[in-house]
Amino acid sequence: MQDFIDESVFDRFCPDTIQGDFMKHSKKGSRGPRLYFSHFQNRILCAFLLCTLIPIFIIGGISYAVSYNIAKDKILNASISADAQLHTQFDNRLQQVENIADTLQYNMYNLMQADAPMDTLAMLSEIRSNLSMFKTSFDLAYINIFLPDEHMASSESLYFFPMSKLSDFQIPKEVLENPGTSSVWFYQDLLSVPFLVNNSYHITNSVSCCRVLKHPDTDSIKYAYIIYLDASEFSSILQEIFQDNQITSYILTDNGKIVASNNPSLLSASLDEEKLDFLYNKGDSLKKRAHTNYHTTTLRNGWLQVTEIPDSYIMQNTHILIKSILLTILISLPLTILVVVLISKNLTRRIKTLSRAMETLQLDASDTNMKALVPQDRAPETFDEIDKLGITFEKMQHSLNDNLQSILELSLTEERLKYQLLQSQINPHFLYNILGSIQTCQSLGKLDIANQMLTNLTRFYRMTLRKSEDLISIRDELTIAQLYLEMEKLCHNDNLTWEINMEDGIDNFLICKFTLQPFLENSIMHGLSQKTPEVHISIDLSYGDDTVIIVITDNGIGMAKEQLLELQKTLDEKIVNYEKHFGIGNVNKRISNPYFGNGRISVESCLYEGTSITIEFDQMEKYDEECNDCR
Repeated sequence: MQDFIDESVFDRFCPDTIQGDFMKHSKKGSRGPRLYFSHFQNRILCAFLLCTLIPIFIIGGISYAVSYNIAKDKILNASISADAQLHTQFDNRLQQVENIADTLQYNMYNLMQADAPMDTLAMLSEIRSNLSMFKTSFDLAYINIFLPDEHMASSESLYFFPMSKLSDFQIPKEVLENPGTSSVWFYQDLLSVPFLVNNSYHITNSVSCCRVLKHPDTDSIKYAYIIYLDASEFSSILQEIFQDNQITSYILTDNGKIVASNNPSLLSASLDEEKLDFLYNKGDSLKKRAHTNYHTTTLRNGWLQVTEIPDSYIMQNTHILIKSILLTILISLPLTILVVVLISKNLTRRIKTLSRAMETLQLDASDTNMKALVPQDRAPETFDEIDKLGITFEKMQHSLNDNLQSILELSLTEERLKYQLLQSQINPHFLYNILGSIQTCQSLGKLDIANQMLTNLTRFYRMTLRKSEDLISIRDELTIAQLYLEMEKLCHNDNLTWEINMEDGIDNFLICKFTLQPFLENSIMHGLSQKTPEVHISIDLSYGDDTVIIVITDNGIGMAKEQLLELQKTLDEKIVNYEKHFGIGNVNKRISNPYFGNGRISVESCLYEGTSITIEFDQMEKYDEECNDCR
């Protein structure tokens, strides 16, 4: 026992071992970033870099965010200004058409009021001249006038058409249902006008302004006229203003149709209801959806002029800014690192010296040269914190040398007391149970059994007291176990049987004394029941991987799942409970000590099927005990 404890204490306090442990941990830390951060200079370097680079990146990020917002505002403001210019231009064009419609309204009123044929012909001639002038002067695509079928000019088929042909011109139903003196605007795509005089002119898409007048009494149409504008006129203006194809600008009708756009692929396309509701929302004219900014203005005819500016377009215009920020960081980073390295190296030079002195500490050395740590040419009042730390370290070394021997002696005493306490606790526990069994036999009049048990108990204690060592051979431990089983067999009317199986030579190894008895006691006391009146115990000893494995198996009543879990917890946590599982917990605590085999105990049990105890510990020989001092 003393040899094992001496080795333990030596390992704990030997200066060479301290240095070896330090080098071992250093090797473990040499993998990955731990080695790098194990040096104080590297920590200082990282701290300086973080304190320097974080503000640089924060300032760079803030600068970029501010500059990005400024660039975004400028781009959006430029687009808004362009939209305002376009809005004025489009509104003027629409107003121009409205004025033509008002003039035609007056002419049509006079035409419908004329009674005499000559007056009618005169008005028709005047209207025809006006239509030709309007078309030429204001660059209109065409003008159609629809008259009642019985009117004398309805069959002209140049500017005037019969009312029955009104349905051939794709006029929306809602236009006919809401007549009045106000204009109704609608869009017609792929409109074919076969009646044109100049066949080389072909209308594909048109923006139409229509007015329909009905009789107030009969609700029948008196006349109607439509003024056509070529939609490509608006698209050309949009393409001229927004030449960058990343910005999309278009005119949108109230039913989601795109009338004109700077992107030809969008012409006559229809927007989904969700996007249409979003654009026609009465909120701000500048909106954002997903990664696109929208600027909307309402034209005088109720349609929307929409400009889409994606975030990617804004990002492209900030590339120069990003390159400038990155270039600044790349230039400042090497300079910052160089300055930080020089400063950190100067700060940590003396700390490295102190660390090296601590690494090479020898507790049994008489003195340590501290001249490199404490300048000899300086007055004590000028010492800084590192100088004072070196002086304190020197004092600590002297103190360690003075107290090393006393610490070793106290540790030896502590280890002896701990083991003796555990060993002394189990003997009274065992003796109490056996004496109780003897008293029971005497009370029942079984004096011969009681006398035999006393004889066996005498042999048992003669054997255990003769073996005063803490570690005994497995052979002696089996002898003690058989003496105990023979005593128990006398108490249970030959209901107890056992067998011992072992591999050759395994009984020469050492085992912690009094290891098997508590497990055998449990197999007998808790194994016998009405359902299992006879108990057979099997003790098997075999070799493991440099270990000895002892398996104690019984066919007793076994344990319920809750009891098994409780016992396994006691073994895993190495608990010694004086009220529950005291014997097993005591053994588990003792053999788990590295000096007594570094043992492990596991339990498996099933109710009404029996219990199996597995004890595994390191192979120990008497030679080990004798050579402890040599290690």
